[in-house]
Amino acid sequence: MNLATLSDTGLIDKVKNNHTSAFEEIFKRYWEPLYVFAFKKLKDEDDAKDVVQNVFINFWQRSATLEITDTLEKYLFSAVRYELLHKISQSIKQQKKITHYYNEVIPNFMAALDPLQQKELMAAIEQQIAALPDRLKEIYRLSKEENLSIKEIAMRLNISEQTVKNQLSTALKKLRVGLKEAFILILISSTS
Repeated sequence: MNLATLSDTGLIDKVKNNHTSAFEEIFKRYWEPLYVFAFKKLKDEDDAKDVVQNVFINFWQRSATLEITDTLEKYLFSAVRYELLHKISQSIKQQKKITHYYNEVIPNFMAALDPLQQKELMAAIEQQIAALPDRLKEIYRLSKEENLSIKEIAMRLNISEQTVKNQLSTALKKLRVGLKEAFILILISSTS
């Protein structure tokens, strides 16, 4: 049977019965328009791909119990809209966490250190920043050293605001991982 000739309803019936080829046909039909829709909203290729991938993963995992009351197309686009909202919400929460980390946690930690420890920590931070890939380093420095907003960085580098947020988040994650050892060494030296 040629699945490409089946209607969406016929494919859904097969997917409900665990028919992977029918799922693959739905994927082929809808991946690109869903991706284009998500990309227009997020302006970031990787995030748009993640959103569409999550929609299809959820679709497959729930395939046995799917209740699609409208067309498959409307169902999938609604699922992408929901996933977009979830992605944006996560991004906002991450941004708040980063702001809290830089405005509250680091200053309090630095205040508890003596001048020599502060100097050691600043050197460790600078070493970690220098080790970042060029683009991440540039975005990090524009944000933290020049105090530019995400919008200003995006305009200066001619990239989307979402890309700036993602790159800044990636830079901060890399710095946190790289600085754990420095923090531990400084804490150990302060107790000995």
